[in-house]
Amino acid sequence: MPKRKRDFDKRSLGYVLGSLDNALEHALALKAQFDEVLGLDPLAEDYQEQLLNMIANSNHAKLCVILQAGMTACYQAQEIFSQFAIHAWGVVPDNVRKWTNTGQDWKEAQKQDEED
Repeated sequence: MPKRKRDFDKRSLGYVLGSLDNALEHALALKAQFDEVLGLDPLAEDYQEQLLNMIANSNHAKLCVILQAGMTACYQAQEIFSQFAIHAWGVVPDNVRKWTNTGQDWKEAQKQDEED
């Protein structure tokens, strides 16, 4: 349990960053499905050009572009909140669970190690 207001604030920001990570992960899975339906390889050099050429004839292509825009917005929000954390506390943890962990996860891991 956090002992200070600052720790509560870090936990809140950790939840924000973790939620954005989850949102991007789920959006990427959706985008992969749309790419598969459209028959596009996202690693191709002309991927964006092919996608934009398909917009006139394919509703899936339109939705894929909208999904990309949402993913870009999530990524930008993630960067903004990370910059906030750097200015507020000097660091962004490499794993947001360091800020959101209540200690229960650590206790459960220790208990699991003892049982093994």
